[in-house]
Amino acid sequence: MADDAAVPMAAPDAEDLPDGLAAGLQSQIDDLTATLEHHQRLFESLRARGLLPTEPDDGRP
Repeated sequence: MADDAAVPMAAPDAEDLPDGLAAGLQSQIDDLTATLEHHQRLFESLRARGLLPTEPDDGRP
């Protein structure tokens, strides 16, 4: 017997979302993308100045 809680639910199609919800989600995606791009430029600048290593430390030994 399978556990229904372990089965992931399919994401709704964008067409099935109310316009306001879809617009709100797109706005959040745009904001997060802008923040990510800003941080990428910041890290590139810090690496160029020698303040960060050229290869990021991923925490692996």
